[in-house]
Amino acid sequence: MTQRGRVTLGAAAAGFAFVAGWLAVPHDGTSTAAESPALPSVSAAAPAPPPMVPRSVLERLPVTREAIDAVGAEADDPSARLTEEFAIDLPSAPGPLEVEYTFDVELSRRVFEVLRKGRVALGHVIVLDPDTGRVLAYASTDPEHFPPTKTYPAASLVKVITAATALDQNPSAARLPCRYSGNPYKLRRSQLDPPRRGETVSLRRALATSNNQCFAQLAVHAVGGQPLMEAISRFGWLDAPAPAHAAGTADPGEDRFGIGKLGCGLDGCRITPLHAAQLAMALARGELIEPRWVERVVDARGRELLLPAVAAPRRVMSPDLDEEMRQMLVDTTKAGTARRAFRKRSGRPLLGEIEVAGKTGSLAGSDPDGRYEWFIGVAPADDPQIAIATLLVQGDLYWRNSSQVAADVLYQVFCDKGKCNPEAADRWTRSPEPSLPASLPDPAPVPQLEEAGS
Repeated sequence: MTQRGRVTLGAAAAGFAFVAGWLAVPHDGTSTAAESPALPSVSAAAPAPPPMVPRSVLERLPVTREAIDAVGAEADDPSARLTEEFAIDLPSAPGPLEVEYTFDVELSRRVFEVLRKGRVALGHVIVLDPDTGRVLAYASTDPEHFPPTKTYPAASLVKVITAATALDQNPSAARLPCRYSGNPYKLRRSQLDPPRRGETVSLRRALATSNNQCFAQLAVHAVGGQPLMEAISRFGWLDAPAPAHAAGTADPGEDRFGIGKLGCGLDGCRITPLHAAQLAMALARGELIEPRWVERVVDARGRELLLPAVAAPRRVMSPDLDEEMRQMLVDTTKAGTARRAFRKRSGRPLLGEIEVAGKTGSLAGSDPDGRYEWFIGVAPADDPQIAIATLLVQGDLYWRNSSQVAADVLYQVFCDKGKCNPEAADRWTRSPEPSLPASLPDPAPVPQLEEAGS
């Protein structure tokens, strides 16, 4: 079982709010007053329901190395979880709140170590359980200058949505070979239509190699601007993925060139890293699942507070289409844009027999300036247990790219002493027993005398 720990930090207070998309954990603290034969009939006042968790708690993101490293001697309890103390006084229970997160301390430490060894100055890594949406690790190297809650150019991650939409709505056109000319990553207006002569590739190969010309043609001829926008919305990119995170944006432009650039990822779409993580989870089961990182909250009286209800998973791909997408995306890590990241220097697969379905993306951007590199993926590809999303901003000099960071993290998830096992993911995804104190019963209510004849 993985080791987890506890850290106590301060946090700002805020009011109450209901934030849709979070797990509701009801608590029944009902108690009854003893009846006395010497008194008139007595009715116990129903205890007040636990209050809703304050919005500031739901928005809190302990994603720094310092927050994880603060877990010290108390981390020797393998059943403990990463918790924080919030200095918030609730009217019903004055005193601090204890917040338990879904984050795995040991996995988080390993993720930060991967970032440190890779000399990553600006980067985000999110690891999730695709069955539940629980965030197992959420690491940011510099949240102040590169906030994880802001939107950034989505780049070629859009190709996943374009391909899925084309295969769903116009499969015969989507499966036609693509013909292109010149550099596959450059796009001119004249290249929105297939040339008379040129190179020919399948959709699978175009996806694995991130061919911009082919996906611009696919968006224009097999999908269309309005259906593409509807698909981007259906995959959740135009909504805020979780509290404190910005909603994504998408713009098909005013003509075919705008649709082509949007469909291949060259322009028109911005998302947060958590949007990318949601897309990775969608590849696992074909469903849009809300990510969450707050497991439970207990007030100063030991009472478990209510978390807003989580929305039911929403299907965005049929099971057959989802499986086909994952099969195609395995080529990204075996023979496509991420092939080197998932191989050792000897040429052997980094994760042994565990295959990864993934997609890369790269695009120049600003604020901060640099090249934005994405990777999303699920593993094992045939039965996903882990979803991952990485985003790095690279300058002229760098040591590890986004695909390599993702591969190194997945190695930490599945491998130990050179041996990789799909079942190793269980040590991170298995939900442990609560580490917060058990809920205490509410004080017995004061009996209320009822008038005779009521």
